[in-house]
Amino acid sequence: MHPALPPHARRVCGATTRLPERLVLAALRLAPEPYGEPEDGRVERRLRCVREAHARGDHHARVRDVDGVRAGAVWARWRGNDRPRTVAVLPDCPAVQTHHRGTTPCTAFRNHPGGHSWELGGG
Repeated sequence: MHPALPPHARRVCGATTRLPERLVLAALRLAPEPYGEPEDGRVERRLRCVREAHARGDHHARVRDVDGVRAGAVWARWRGNDRPRTVAVLPDCPAVQTHHRGTTPCTAFRNHPGGHSWELGGG
């Protein structure tokens, strides 16, 4: 468990899958490199659901960041034990936690279900 979280912290889902190669190419088209050739090494292929633990609904994992401040990211979505069938650019969650060391932005997408990333413990 994350050391800064209380023992009763909510948990990350943590379901895993792999990103099919055709979706790696789709992610590169949605979020091209700003300077030159696509770098497919910067596409996450081993996916882990970042949502709060859930019994229903789709799993979500960040695949690739979109260039630009708060520009969003490419996300994969899948159900159960299936592999993702599509990727899409989703805007960043605007929530920010303020604390004595500064601020921590939520690393999920806008309007995500469940808790913000800083509220969740390991999966």
